[in-house]
Amino acid sequence: MVDNTIVPPENCSESSVALPPPPPPPPPHPLRPSNLKPDDVEPVASSSKAVRSPNQASLPRPREPSEPLRFVESSASSSGDEIAPVDEQGTPLPFKKTRHGKYAYSDRYELGEYIIEQLSEYDDVDIVKPWHRTLIMIHPIVIVWVFLTYAAYYGYRVWCNYQYRLVYGGLDEASWIFICVEGVIMLPYMCWMTVLLLSLGNRKRPKLRLRGDVVPTVDVLFTTCGEVVPMIINTVRSACNIDYPNDRYRIIICDDDADPNLEAALQPLIREYPHLVYQARTKTPGVPHHYKAGNLQSGIDYAVTLPGGPAEYLATLDADMIPHPDWLRAILPHLLRDPEMALVSPPQTFWNVPADDPLCQSICEFIHYLELRKDHMGAAWCTGSGVVFKRFVVDELGGWPTPSMAEDQLLSFMMNGAGYKTAYLHEFMQVGMVPESIINHLKQRTRWAVGTLETAQELNWGFPGKHTKHMTFPQRWAIFTFAFNTLMAIPVFIAYFIIPALLYWGRDLLVYVTLDQLRWQIRLCTIWVVSLRINEVVLTLPSGYIQGQRSAMAWQFMTPYLAVTILRCYILPRWLGGKPIAFLASGAIRDRLKERSETARAGLWIRMKLMGIHCRIWFFALFVPYCFGAAGLDWYRAWKIGHDSGDVTDALRHLLVNSMLPPMWWLMLGISFLVPVAYVFWPPTVPDRDDMMNFDPKTGAAQPKHQEIKQVWGVLPLVREVVWGLTVVYVIVLFVGTFFY
Repeated sequence: MVDNTIVPPENCSESSVALPPPPPPPPPHPLRPSNLKPDDVEPVASSSKAVRSPNQASLPRPREPSEPLRFVESSASSSGDEIAPVDEQGTPLPFKKTRHGKYAYSDRYELGEYIIEQLSEYDDVDIVKPWHRTLIMIHPIVIVWVFLTYAAYYGYRVWCNYQYRLVYGGLDEASWIFICVEGVIMLPYMCWMTVLLLSLGNRKRPKLRLRGDVVPTVDVLFTTCGEVVPMIINTVRSACNIDYPNDRYRIIICDDDADPNLEAALQPLIREYPHLVYQARTKTPGVPHHYKAGNLQSGIDYAVTLPGGPAEYLATLDADMIPHPDWLRAILPHLLRDPEMALVSPPQTFWNVPADDPLCQSICEFIHYLELRKDHMGAAWCTGSGVVFKRFVVDELGGWPTPSMAEDQLLSFMMNGAGYKTAYLHEFMQVGMVPESIINHLKQRTRWAVGTLETAQELNWGFPGKHTKHMTFPQRWAIFTFAFNTLMAIPVFIAYFIIPALLYWGRDLLVYVTLDQLRWQIRLCTIWVVSLRINEVVLTLPSGYIQGQRSAMAWQFMTPYLAVTILRCYILPRWLGGKPIAFLASGAIRDRLKERSETARAGLWIRMKLMGIHCRIWFFALFVPYCFGAAGLDWYRAWKIGHDSGDVTDALRHLLVNSMLPPMWWLMLGISFLVPVAYVFWPPTVPDRDDMMNFDPKTGAAQPKHQEIKQVWGVLPLVREVVWGLTVVYVIVLFVGTFFY
């Protein structure tokens, strides 16, 4: 396993930059974008082109505050409807300006002054195909069928074990243990499926754009902490050149490393872009600084000290995440349209994921399926970078929450608990980088796991409490399920050890009193296994079938890492071997490995040494033969039984109730646990950054050539696919055979 000390984002030394003194307190409620109520808005049909630019002259009288605001739907464009403010007679209203004709950062506009264009009824019309939506609609039916078939199979096996005890006396320990172990392994899977069941129906979030120069103000919190300076500069250039008025948004560099090289490199950009500012918080020794959450809060506080005061909206951007030009224009309309909407998150995609992605770093199943269903049930997460949210909501919560390492997840759930909505926008609005080393990947995933548990603890695991007062049941269930499944890594890891051990023991894993009981157990098992396979296909096709196979393998080989980390960093006290959540440097090891560089990667011996020790790959190298050795021993016993009795039927029956009992857990585990071992010998190759980028001379920034890398089959996922296919054929043959033998 990777070192059990959990690694927050690499944080850093004290800053020498002090914050300027705060300004006088602002008037009450200056941060709310509008006092307009939804009931004040009355849609009015119009066939004329009523959309006007804020630069148009000779506009009629201004609207009195007491007058209701009405919208006109424009037919000017076939791609969507634009909305402009009008008075009672349908005459366009003037836009608010300063005395000099320019917008001041402190200006606030009424909702009706914004022009919002709807491009499509689906935000992901360019991503999700119509037949994908059909699969998503029928998926709950498949899930229910999986529940029913497994309940029938599991219940009948328990009944057969009970009958076996009545007839032969005593307990068949191996069979009972196997029933319990299989139940433990299946429990997290079933919990995931219940989350999907709570999101019945078709998710329909429109694709919107905010048009014109009348836009709300946004403070973009650009977080850095020791990343490579050229990469940061490139992202900053991209962020400074998005399609948004420069005097209506600011980029606040929140440098948690207080890097003087970065500060110096930013000075030319600060002179070029007046809406770019730099700050690094002061960290007092001995005072908790709360890692990334503290860095974000320092940016929120710093915005108050800037000319014009704080913006209406806040956004976050990681140092590696290059924003799409439409980033703010695509997200803000969803916040403007709904007074109860507090936060909107876009997906994170990555340009440097290997094409065969052995570690499943692209998380396609999450960003293209699970998060969509969570959005539909009202439990969308703050996914970190690219998120836009209303500042006054964060102020109401008392600032950015710090009790969890998953600070983004906690923020969105606390917003739900306060009665606000959160949403997921399924449009590609940013593209960044995944960890380029297996060491950093493991640190990231184990940090997520501990953060999920800390979030659940702060939220009382979804049960009634101070932060969950206004939550719906699906939102509460999402909190509980994600944390429960994370905690289940410990018993599941133990179960993985027990399955091969039972085969070494040599006692039957499936018992029966009559042949009819054996036949019906096989039939019910066949129906369940085929249903499980169908469910996997329906689940993974909308998000990418190849990545779905990798995701299943990643869950299995990550379980040992998660189990040991949770045990030592979350459960055990120090006197029993627990470790605090602290930073452990690994940059030297990572830089020495460079395993994904075709020209600079370390040799095999160094990879075996460094990965084997620091990533505990030696454990997987031992577990794989442990699994296959158990099956080999069972096959030897079957051969001996057939040889001694002279009847091959006895040998086949022995295999059927032991190592060849579907779905042959030992085989699936062995294939999945080969992934880290294969990574050492054949690490994936990622092209150099320059080969993956296109330089934009207009902005001076490099843009990735691909939003997402097209995935290809790797050897082990293909092996797993073949094994799954043969397993389905195998159980169908068994099913048919039960009617003849």
